[in-house]
Amino acid sequence: MVFVAATDETVTRAWIAQLAGFTAEMVGEQLPRDTTGWEASGFVTVTVAGGSTVPEFRLESPVMMVQGWAVTPGLDRPPWEKARNLVAAIQGGTYQRGGWFLPLPQCGENATVKTAYAVSKPRRTYGDFGDYAGYTLDLVLNWTPVAK
Repeated sequence: MVFVAATDETVTRAWIAQLAGFTAEMVGEQLPRDTTGWEASGFVTVTVAGGSTVPEFRLESPVMMVQGWAVTPGLDRPPWEKARNLVAAIQGGTYQRGGWFLPLPQCGENATVKTAYAVSKPRRTYGDFGDYAGYTLDLVLNWTPVAK
């Protein structure tokens, strides 16, 4: 199914997936229950936490809660470094020059991310399973849609 409008989640997933060391399979809106597909690489979830829109020309400025997850099945020692490295790499991606064009094949439009910046420091995410490690980063992506 092709969605007409790009969403904040779709744009954020695509932006993270284009960073070095990430793939589209490593990013989603929900943590997969089966860890075998992501235990080696880690996984990143994205959720809208706030933000704004300029309706006159549709400049979207969501604040995205980005969470990096890592797991070592069978151990009760969460791999905190791996989870921290995921969000640190995403934060590092914001230091690159802006103007990222993102093709969105599942949408009726593409997107251009004008700027990206972190509005928090990476922090541990608690309340997870015993062997899961999570780190959270709040990220702003200023983006506009681009007609196909």
